[in-house]
Amino acid sequence: MRKIAEIRADLDAAQKGLASVDLKDQAAVDAAEANVKSLMKELELAELNERAAKQVATKAFETPEQKELKRFSLAKFISEAASVRGLTGFEAEMSQEAEKEMRACGKQLTGVGIPSILLGVRTFDNNNVTTATEGKEFQAITEWSYVDALRDAMLGAMLGVIYIPGMQGNARIVKGGGMTASWLDEEAQASKQKENFSAIDMTPHGLQILGGYTYDLLKQSALSVERILWDELIRAHAQALDAAIFTGSGSSGQPTGVLNTEGIGSVAGGTNGAAITYANLVKLETAVGNANGLFGRLAYVTNSKVAGAAKSTPQVAGFPRYIMEDGRANGFDVHVTNAIPSNLTKGNASGVCSAVIFGNWEEVLVPQWGGLDIIVDPFTPKDKRVVEVTAIAYHDVCVRRPGCFAAIKDVLTA
Repeated sequence: MRKIAEIRADLDAAQKGLASVDLKDQAAVDAAEANVKSLMKELELAELNERAAKQVATKAFETPEQKELKRFSLAKFISEAASVRGLTGFEAEMSQEAEKEMRACGKQLTGVGIPSILLGVRTFDNNNVTTATEGKEFQAITEWSYVDALRDAMLGAMLGVIYIPGMQGNARIVKGGGMTASWLDEEAQASKQKENFSAIDMTPHGLQILGGYTYDLLKQSALSVERILWDELIRAHAQALDAAIFTGSGSSGQPTGVLNTEGIGSVAGGTNGAAITYANLVKLETAVGNANGLFGRLAYVTNSKVAGAAKSTPQVAGFPRYIMEDGRANGFDVHVTNAIPSNLTKGNASGVCSAVIFGNWEEVLVPQWGGLDIIVDPFTPKDKRVVEVTAIAYHDVCVRRPGCFAAIKDVLTA
């Protein structure tokens, strides 16, 4: 099987080739699309095999300490945190570790904690998954970790955003300057030029995740119930992170997302907004290209309203090809999430405009400090037999090179 880097290079070339095909030559268009789809399937299979190989290697070198960490139960953790006697046994030990970790990050636990070391280990591995009635039914959920599951649930991570757990203290990313190269005659010396540098500080922002579990559910011991508890937490966590990545305001405790990052490219539809056009999507690519940003994991991101309009709007009037087909536009993938706003204003188009973002999503970093700070409240919703759980995670969003992105903020869809 070919290497992933080789397949990606061929896929990038094929996507660029598709974008340059004469749309009137249907046979050439079909052949180019078939080549792109074939390479995408090959890449997916290669990445799947790589993940499987890593899992096998991880299991083979698993330490006694890693096996010990699998004893942790979220159901027991929440139930005991809600009781008068508090945490006991292994869950109490892990909360103490979380407290130490938070102190190292300059934070204090508000409630009880789950340390980051627990978020990266497999959880549901206590049964014999090779034998029916002894755990085979849960085989699909035995190789699992919070960190991996969170990445899988995040659209941002699927786009190529780099998620960085285990941060300690603030971190600074240097911008500007860069490396320069020049050709020289023999014994000639390269001239020096003044470089301008700036920096982005990555600092922890508190993200609050609020939900609840019933007492009846917490009493269950089935592996699938344990997974349900984690999944509820992960889903809310992922949705909040995606919202911050795309549209974080940079105020009221939020990180600054791509759409509000100073220095990204801009394409205007019209004085009072305008419908989506193929030409404007190409202008987004051009804006990124003019900033030398056309590399890495390039893709469009928009909401379902724009996607629906793009699927039903011809690229050229009277020609039977639409702006968005088979999840792609202008040769690039289009990802859809309603984290992209549809209530923006342009001119007299008040609260009805949508956004489209294009860029290299590997230029976005999402660090996390520590594990999860858990506050358990068994009193407020007690009449409904519900334990209210608040989880606090600390993240930031860092756009390393704003020029690698461009956005339209005035798309009209009605």
